[in-house]
Amino acid sequence: MKRLIALLLICLLAVPAAAFADDGTFTAAAPGFSSDVTVTLTIAEGKITEAVIDAAGETEAIGGAAAETLAAQLVAAGSAEIDGVAGATVTTTAVKAAAANALAQAAGTAGEKAAVADGTYAGTASSFGLLSQMTCETTFEGGKITGITVTKESDSATGEWFACAQELLIPRILESQSLAVDSISGATSSSNAIKACVAAAIDAAGGQSAQWYTEVEKKTDVVTLEGYDVIVVGMGGSGVLSYCAAAEQGATVFGIETAGKIGGNSVCTYGPMALNSEYLKNLYNNGEDYINADDVFAVWMEYVGSNEKEDIIRKAVYNSGSALDYYVEKFGFEFTGMGMLGSFAVPEWTKLWTVYTPDNGAWNVLGPNKTYQFTRALDIANAMNEKNQYMTELTATTLIFDEAGKVIGVNAEYYDGTQYAIYGDAVILATGGFLGNDEMMTQYLGNPVNTIGVTTCDGTGIKMGISAGGATYMMGTLPMVHISQVANIIRNDDLTADQKAILSALALTTDQLMITTEGNVWGNVNQSGTQNEGISVEIVFAPEYRYYVVYTQEQIDAIRETGLTPAQAMSSSMFMGQGGTLPAAGTPVADIDVILSVGEAYGNVVKGESIAALAAGIGCDEANLTAALGGVETTYYAVTCNSYAYATVGGLDVDVNMNVLREDGTAIENLFAVGQDSEGVGNVDGKAYTPWGGQAQSWTFVSGEIAGKQAAAYSTAK
Repeated sequence: MKRLIALLLICLLAVPAAAFADDGTFTAAAPGFSSDVTVTLTIAEGKITEAVIDAAGETEAIGGAAAETLAAQLVAAGSAEIDGVAGATVTTTAVKAAAANALAQAAGTAGEKAAVADGTYAGTASSFGLLSQMTCETTFEGGKITGITVTKESDSATGEWFACAQELLIPRILESQSLAVDSISGATSSSNAIKACVAAAIDAAGGQSAQWYTEVEKKTDVVTLEGYDVIVVGMGGSGVLSYCAAAEQGATVFGIETAGKIGGNSVCTYGPMALNSEYLKNLYNNGEDYINADDVFAVWMEYVGSNEKEDIIRKAVYNSGSALDYYVEKFGFEFTGMGMLGSFAVPEWTKLWTVYTPDNGAWNVLGPNKTYQFTRALDIANAMNEKNQYMTELTATTLIFDEAGKVIGVNAEYYDGTQYAIYGDAVILATGGFLGNDEMMTQYLGNPVNTIGVTTCDGTGIKMGISAGGATYMMGTLPMVHISQVANIIRNDDLTADQKAILSALALTTDQLMITTEGNVWGNVNQSGTQNEGISVEIVFAPEYRYYVVYTQEQIDAIRETGLTPAQAMSSSMFMGQGGTLPAAGTPVADIDVILSVGEAYGNVVKGESIAALAAGIGCDEANLTAALGGVETTYYAVTCNSYAYATVGGLDVDVNMNVLREDGTAIENLFAVGQDSEGVGNVDGKAYTPWGGQAQSWTFVSGEIAGKQAAAYSTAK
């Protein structure tokens, strides 16, 4: 579990006393891969007697699992010079840096910096990019960092988030001369990679990077903003579209976004479903209807199996085309991309959804670069009233209520510590669901899931709605999963790209025995009652959203000697490949043992010399596993296959006007919820979200238009 890992170790070995000025407890942090890693050391009589490592935000199977070992190493070594843990290089580096900083505090030397030589030095670190590590060049002059240039990265090929890390973080490092500046929300991995590259450059220049984590003082200012008609919490797709619709209706609007850029999960999509849009009819179908919307509505209603939200589902279907047309006409959205695409679930729907026009033809692995369209729309909306504005890196914390319990505004905190109190007549919640909140994921969906979507979507909007008396709806709808890969993607050079491709193929193939986390056979008929022909989607029904692909030693020997099977040689991740090429079927894989060994170090492979050992490694019932494996005793290799989710689906209960509903079904008249904060109303617990294609992105358009206009109307009427 991603939880605080605390270890109290009294060292029984003779450890030389260090030159610590003070006994006591000292804490410091350094950037890991996806979060800061915090180390707290207790010093007594010149020795480290306790090490507490908080690696809760790191990958559980790598950084989280390594924390206990690293804590023991710190106590045993009596210093920050530890061996580390294989497969947890980034977390090890963070622990060393944080521990060195804490020891400097104990020695009374915190704030002192060893000299760095003038010049330009390179540093390399693992980052968000799937294709390569990041390299930065850092320039020093007169003991200061005077320039940081990213010279190599593949983050921008994986998504549109890297630019905000580069543009926002680097100036702050230069200004503060500290690596303790906060990472940019929404681009944490890229931010931490830049900091790690700079740290490596400091060391290369003769300095000590642990000395550069000096605290950056936060502001204590309080700012009050009043007189807004509509406040939008979250400026992902649905928030931007709500903001625009409210502005177009004449409302004054304020937008709040915790990330360093706007767009949210919408920038991870190809485009929206849009039924018989006039714009698309003219582009692709000679002005004629291209789909029977009545059929879509009927299939949708059958899928959810209830008439309870028929009016909202009707809007989702029949407004999908007109909502797209509205934003095309009013705010300049464009959809030419790849034309019209068919349905994932119903072959007869050959034209169902469309693709955003890419920015100057630029694509990343998650679709066309499209942030520019949302930014352009906001520029148009802001030109409608000089009071309209939105802020990024501003995190909404709580709703503001009057004495009668009515929502009258939102409290928020800026990245620099400034507190904001923003007052308005209506509030639209558009924070993107709860994918990034492990507690909520466990509460509603059983456990967290690997993510490809934006983890700043941490349930803030849903929790705000609940605080106002709002009810939730279909929180048990399964997360949006379209991608499978190994559990822990190897983002450094411990394996070549081709070796990574083979490891992925071992996880993604469908011609091997598959085992659930409970030790049962998986892969024939799943909980939805259908064949697992599309494992990348059906994996969402597996316990804990993952399974293991099991190989015997004999099968591994065969891969070494005669190569991959035809199915294995065609198994690759469409969205999360790492640039490698699979060998043709029948080509011997001489380095298969190396691939499996590195995979094991990263928690992607569980090796067992027996069924009992394999069961212990997986953590499953031995009897179940024995039955699944037919009781055959040999050496086994279980390769993990994990689902990767874009977003969650269940959210606040809303009516056809997007007003949040109370438990008794009455509407909270000035509180609205859109996008993933309310998409549960078109879905059902225990099933995947409606799998037509582009439906979730369509909901951002439909719900955004409705909520923006209704919130503006409420304010005007008031």
